[in-house]
Amino acid sequence: MKMKMALPVVALLSLNAVQAATTWSGGTSDFGTAGNWDTGSPGNNEQLATINNGDTVNLTTDYTGTNTYNLIVGGNSTLNASAVFTATGLTIQNTGTVNLTDDALTLPQTSTNNNGVGADGVLNINAGGTLSISGGTQIFNERSTINGTFQVDGSAATIRMNQIGGGSGNFDFIFDSGGISTITGDLGFSWLGIASTTVFVNGAAVAGTAASYTLFNGNAAGNTPSAGNFTIAGLGAEGVGWTLDITNNASGGANDTVVLNVIAVPEPSSTALLGLGGLALILRRRK
Repeated sequence: MKMKMALPVVALLSLNAVQAATTWSGGTSDFGTAGNWDTGSPGNNEQLATINNGDTVNLTTDYTGTNTYNLIVGGNSTLNASAVFTATGLTIQNTGTVNLTDDALTLPQTSTNNNGVGADGVLNINAGGTLSISGGTQIFNERSTINGTFQVDGSAATIRMNQIGGGSGNFDFIFDSGGISTITGDLGFSWLGIASTTVFVNGAAVAGTAASYTLFNGNAAGNTPSAGNFTIAGLGAEGVGWTLDITNNASGGANDTVVLNVIAVPEPSSTALLGLGGLALILRRRK
């Protein structure tokens, strides 16, 4: 009797597992078209939606009503999102790419302490995966792990993080003529644990313009990268140099920041004149 009762339970669990996932099958490139998914659009009954067949998928209309799914992008697939959408989690696997170009992605708070429960609310960029942000307001309310590439393109985006819980990936900052968008930790715990990451900066678009640019602004306990983790290119121009200011507040009393200051540098001839003037002043004082 016990064996007969167990069979329907197993069958029911298997059926629920099938209903809990959907996989991109293509047809058109529209994310919101139900026929492009093997069991219907994500978020109706599914807890997991996967794009891994190498397609380029476009999300161009708001997709916020059905948001009870974790999204996985991998297998040389690309998701281009230019509209508002919400998912309970986002994982970018090896060779997967997600481009956020406009409007907003929101990963909601799904735990009381904002540090993620399983895949819920979490951003995971696996090694070889790429998240590129060039516009919109992108909000990550739970814990993020960066082992791939987190790329910030230009100055048009607002990027708000809760926790970056670690990882050994890399951040790329590609400036435009307006500068660069800041990665800001200002949600809940707001801990940017990025000490093991590397940072690449291409500032060619603003070379020659004196200004200060904040790359990271958040709370941490000495968890920002050291100067040796940075590669900075393109900011130098004739008469212009830069300094990298890294503030770590182990006490947690103030924000940790990573700021690039582009500053005017005296020309060699001016420096020489200043040196001669200083020498003349010294000689005059000696007399």
